[in-house]
Parts: sequence; C-alpha cells; structure tokens
Amino acid sequence: MGTPKAKRIDQFCAGFARGDAISAEAMVLQDYLRGRGFESNIYSQHFPERDSDRVRHFREYRENKNNILIYHHSFWSEFLLQLPRLKARKALIFHNMTPPDFVAPYNRLIAEQLTVTGRLLGELAGEFELNLADSDYNAAELREMGYADVSVMPVAFQMDHAPVDLLPRHLEYLDDGCINILFVGRVFPNKRHQDLLKAFYFFRKIHSRSRLLIVGSFHPGVRGYTAELFNLTRELDLKDHVVFTGMVSPSEIMTFYRKSHLFLSMSEHEGFFVPLVECMHLDVPVLAFGSSVIPETLGDSGVIFFQKDYSRVAELMSLIVHDGNVRQRVLEAQRRRRAFFAPERTLMAFEDALSRIGVAPSLNAPHSA
Repeated sequence: MGTPKAKRIDQFCAGFARGDAISAEAMVLQDYLRGRGFESNIYSQHFPERDSDRVRHFREYRENKNNILIYHHSFWSEFLLQLPRLKARKALIFHNMTPPDFVAPYNRLIAEQLTVTGRLLGELAGEFELNLADSDYNAAELREMGYADVSVMPVAFQMDHAPVDLLPRHLEYLDDGCINILFVGRVFPNKRHQDLLKAFYFFRKIHSRSRLLIVGSFHPGVRGYTAELFNLTRELDLKDHVVFTGMVSPSEIMTFYRKSHLFLSMSEHEGFFVPLVECMHLDVPVLAFGSSVIPETLGDSGVIFFQKDYSRVAELMSLIVHDGNVRQRVLEAQRRRRAFFAPERTLMAFEDALSRIGVAPSLNAPHSA
C-alpha cells in the first residue's frame, strides 16, 4: 500500500507580518493550495494581532503523519526544536539567515541564536522530503550544510499595480520636487544603512534638493544599531533630509516606490531581496552593492558596483537619476528581468516540487485562484 494522499499542507514561519516577504510568500502558497483543494493553515511563533485572520500560533498545530508541513527557515524559533519529533511529512523552504557577525556588536544573544539556529538546521539534513531554496545562492549554502537534492524556487509574491491617484496627506511631501532616494528593508545591521547615509551625504553635494527614504521596521533587539544610525544622521547634518519611516502598510510601501527616483542598496547580505524585484515591476532604477545574492537577483539589470567609494557612488546615483538615456536603458533591462520572477513561474516550480514527493494527483482539483 502506498502513502495515503495528503489532504493538508500547512506552513510555518518564525515570524509573520503583512508586508514581510516570507509572510507574503506563505499567503500566496496558501491561496494556491486552497484553490487546488487542500486544507492549508499558516502557523507562526510571532505575529501581530491584526494578522490573526491569516495565521495561527504554532502551538495550535496538530501533527498527522500523512499531512505535509512546509517549514520556512529564516530565523530562530522554538518550533525548530520540535521539528525532528513531529509526525508529519516535512518540506523545507530555505530563505537564508543573517550571519551572526553582523549582529554580534549590537546583540550577542541574537548572534548566538543565529549561530545555534544554523547548527540545528545543519543537523536536520535528511529530515525533509523536499528541500527548496529561493535562490542559487541559498541552495549552495544548504548543500554546504549537507542537504541533497536542493531545488530553487524563487520567492512567490503578488504586486499591487493599482495607480496612486491621490497621495495620503501624510505623504504629500513626496511630491515637493525633491529627488527621492529609496531603500526598503528592516533596520538591521546586514543592511548597512550607515553606508546609505554616507553615499547620500555626497549625493547632496551634487543635488541639495534631495532626500533619503529609509522604509522598514525597527528591530527591538538592535537598538544600538538604530541609535548609531540616528547619531550618524546628525553628524552628517542630514537630519532634515533623511526619513526613517518605521513599519508602514503595504499600500504606503507602494507609494514610496512610485514616488522615488532611485533605489540604492548598500546591503552586504541578502538571500533573495524582494525589493529589487518590486523595483523591476514599479520602474524604479536600482543601484546596488554587489554582495551575496544581489548579482543573481538582478541578473543583467540594474547597476551593480563592488567598491564602496561613496563619492563615486554618488556620481553614479546622479547619472542614473538625470541622464535620460542611461535611466531608460536601466529600466528596460529591469522590465526584461522581471519576467523571470513571474508568480506563475514560481507556482509551477512549487507544483513540480510537490509532484516529486507524490502529491501531484491532489493538484488535479479545480483551481479557484
């Protein structure tokens, strides 16, 4: 007798919040699975009350040896300790983790958790029927941990292409004629916001009517890093020209993209970096330091540099913003590249992966998405 058909395919994320890339992927996959006839819940250890309509606390999870659990790995959680004992068929989606060295100067406890989490994940090689990573960069890291048969499935997400006809009152300043330089991502040490500030300092020497928009939530565990950024902002006399938004809604994030002239990244570690793909869809030219996965995600699009010479980066920023021919070539390449990340392509890879563990027959149910 073969293994009974799985009727449930659930997911677990260490943290869940609308607007977060991993959470967004979990929702896309959940909608897809439910549309194909599966029961499917999302479980998490940390999530805001406002998201309780889409996610449940992991302690509510009920194991069953015939059901499938998709584990999204990105950070430490208590659930990770339970995984080896769970009676369920398990699949892994690996989103990488911030290397501990970035965090250690600001929070040794979090750095230690990252170290332990990496070791625990390495010990689970062989525990999963299906090993997925959202980039070749992440897949290579999984293989180094001892994982075999790793497949790549780009992050699944949906874009909101609704036009912004009327700016919310609190964002009207975005239309004041200043050049808006954008970065989107949580305020965390691997993102190297201090380098954004330094490059922007030189950019303002070229274009005084400009501002830097730093869009992303503050992490309570690295308050020292946040304080360092605020201090540097004052030291560089940028206090009136840099906006730290904190957590904003998905619609507000889309507004920031649409009102920005350039996306600048100085990040030194990413596993996929969804904002780059969002820029491709929303026609925001990208200038990025070529660390970790960033060259892979951008492909032959955007503009990549490999040395942090802040004055030269500022000159590149000015060229992309003001030279119409350069800007147009960058945007055309990004429009071609975005097809690589079409949601349909990701969902086909997801369906193919499930078929390899014998789940394909269940996917013949009508698709209601």
